[in-house]
Amino acid sequence: MNLPCPTCSANELRDTALTDALPARACPECRGALLSLIAYRDWRHAHAAPDEAFNDAGEASAEAADNKAMLRCPQCKGFMTKFRFSADAANHIDHCDRCDLVWLDHGEWRLVEQLARSGQLAKIFDTAWQKRLREEQAKRRAEARWREQLGEDYAKAKELRGWLAGHPKGKELLAYLFLSQTEGA
Repeated sequence: MNLPCPTCSANELRDTALTDALPARACPECRGALLSLIAYRDWRHAHAAPDEAFNDAGEASAEAADNKAMLRCPQCKGFMTKFRFSADAANHIDHCDRCDLVWLDHGEWRLVEQLARSGQLAKIFDTAWQKRLREEQAKRRAEARWREQLGEDYAKAKELRGWLAGHPKGKELLAYLFLSQTEGA
């Protein structure tokens, strides 16, 4: 069956092996790969223990490409869902839940393997896990905005916030500080 590349559209995916007898379909142009999660689970169970060292010659995580566009599954033509790898990584894994296929942009194979070896791969598809990652990322963006807005006073403000949070009368102290600002005292 000829399947189009979900990223390039003009290219057909070709049979390949991602590593050591793991079948996939790859695009010769963008070098992305379509992987059956069933095949991957079988391969992972048969070929590697989760705690063994990862010595793939692939790209480092920071070098993995990531397509930001919504992709269509090459097999069923439905939209694939994007799942974050982590709050730190900009990459997403594109998953078709109807076909149980994932699209791995060039270099993302290494991220998948790192997650699998740490026992975290199954969590990627969990709603609670994705929600936690979104919340963590929103918190980091908010902290970055405060850092930019407060400038050199950011460190002092963060220290004061920590002190107030741990103080038994932190809420009262905060109310006092707020009132002193709003009442002009």
